[in-house]
Amino acid sequence: MFLLIVIYVAFIGLGLPDTVLGAAWPLMQRDLHAPLSAAGLLSIIVSAGTIVSSLLTPKLLRQFGTGKLVFVSIALTAVASAGYGFSPAFWMMCLFAIPMGIGAGAIDVAMNNFAAIHLESKHTNWLHASWGIGACLGPALLAGSAFFGFGWRGAYELVALLLGVIAVMMLVSLPLWKRRERGDSRLQQTSSIPDISLRAALRVPGMKLSFLTFFFYSSLEISTSLWCGTYLVARGFEPEVGALAVSLMFASVMVGRILSGIFAIRFTDMRLVHAGIAIVVVGCLVLVFPLPPWVTPVCICLLGFGCAPVYPSLIHATPARFGEELSGRAISIQMAGSYLGSIMMPPAFGFVASHFSVIVWPVALAFFVGSLLLCVCLLDYVTRKRLNKAFAVERFMDVLQQVKLMDERRRSARRERRRLRRKQKRAKLAKARMR
Repeated sequence: MFLLIVIYVAFIGLGLPDTVLGAAWPLMQRDLHAPLSAAGLLSIIVSAGTIVSSLLTPKLLRQFGTGKLVFVSIALTAVASAGYGFSPAFWMMCLFAIPMGIGAGAIDVAMNNFAAIHLESKHTNWLHASWGIGACLGPALLAGSAFFGFGWRGAYELVALLLGVIAVMMLVSLPLWKRRERGDSRLQQTSSIPDISLRAALRVPGMKLSFLTFFFYSSLEISTSLWCGTYLVARGFEPEVGALAVSLMFASVMVGRILSGIFAIRFTDMRLVHAGIAIVVVGCLVLVFPLPPWVTPVCICLLGFGCAPVYPSLIHATPARFGEELSGRAISIQMAGSYLGSIMMPPAFGFVASHFSVIVWPVALAFFVGSLLLCVCLLDYVTRKRLNKAFAVERFMDVLQQVKLMDERRRSARRERRRLRRKQKRAKLAKARMR
């Protein structure tokens, strides 16, 4: 139980520094005397470090294990956050952006791989909802720090302190990580298999499709969060409504992941993925129709709600698609595709919008959703044998669990009936003695 709490807290910590930069940049730019576009450079450095780190993580996982790697990575992000807060110049922040990206990429791959192998699908969805909690807390910490006069530096120092506390929790829980991984006989068998290279992994059937699936998913989600506010303003809404729509979009993702975790108890990962994509398709179609203006913000919430189960369910299905021995490498490739999509496609649409109009945003969404659906269908087809076998085993284990629960209930009912009979006999004996 303590280990599960630590994992949830670690996912919250992973989301903490992700949203502070965007919220704090107006203050940082003025304080550091940096150009407005410098925030993009910081973001690119962090993203590049994240991609490189995610591709190197599988080898590090085999050498150090999940617990040690996550502890070191969280410590790196804590140091980087503290460095942001104490940096007197922008070039120093660029230096600290390197460990920020490296730490974030390793945490993402290691924690997602552990959750996909060891935890149920509901926990994977709820863990990604926990990341959303951390992402919401980041700007709130900035607002509180600015209110009490500590500015943006105080926010980053507070984030560093919280990440340091999480790192201490990880250090304390290291024996539990080792015990959990050593206690899994399947992992003991797969740990003796040599690590597969990136080039060899890409030749595995379905691996490139998996990369493209995450590429188009992140293109869809990040483009929605980045451009939906601008699109609403172009449609005649006030800027405040556009900002509210962005917040509601992220809130819809978080609520959707909480609900999809509940539905994951009864439905397979792929059913959740297909249901989420179907909701996104409906949202895209409604955006195109000439409907009343108030429907547009609702559609954006619908897009976020549909995106919610796709990412965590695809992650959780990875061991079933490629086997647990390739799970770490597959997730690292998926994370690289996700980060690459989030870096490339939103600016690419910005280039298109600058030459045409932001009104064509639904067309771009339709392209991303169509590409995502095509990749998911092809990926399901290529890996269908492994998926069917894995889901059959999962269903068999669910049946065994239900039989076990029913047996426990029958035993409990028998014990209760015996207890009532003994109580009734004692009551009869007591009445007989009183006579």
